[in-house]
Amino acid sequence: MYFVFLCLSIFNYQVFGFNIKRNLHEDESDSFDAKQREILIRRQYWPDIPNINYGYTKDSFNAYYMGRKIDGASVNSFKPLGGGYAKDTWNAYFAGQKISGASANSFESSGYGYAKDTWDVYYAGKKISGASANSFQNLGNGYAKDTWDAYYAGQKISGASANSFQNIGNGYAKDTWNTYYRGQKT
Repeated sequence: MYFVFLCLSIFNYQVFGFNIKRNLHEDESDSFDAKQREILIRRQYWPDIPNINYGYTKDSFNAYYMGRKIDGASVNSFKPLGGGYAKDTWNAYFAGQKISGASANSFESSGYGYAKDTWDVYYAGKKISGASANSFQNLGNGYAKDTWDAYYAGQKISGASANSFQNIGNGYAKDTWNTYYRGQKT
């Protein structure tokens, strides 16, 4: 036990009962990586809390995201979907916040921040205006397309041809006429 405490002290951990948190940033900002690390460490000490997954967990009474209670979540049907998304019988959530207007019944995470339900497409929990859920395809690395438009990080790429648009990796994508880097024409 003393050896573990010594090792944690050497690596600049702070020990407060069961709450162990490594300060990775001088301003102590709430980065996603720091929060994930804290949840994984807590899991070692609180193994009775099930389903720690993508920052989400639940106990017998409440659902939580990054340690904060999700108001109104139905614990019995609550499940994480990946990419910061979760749903229960009645609502869909991103980063622990209810997504207004989302249909929980058909809601699914597509990865890289994207999700969709029967009628709408979402990026980081926000509805993408005009995107077609029926033809939506996540291309990876922040790129996506539907029948009419191409998107990067949830924003429409002006002038891109959705028909020939493809992710080519390392932040790049192309269509028949242009190449794009992080959603901007090069």
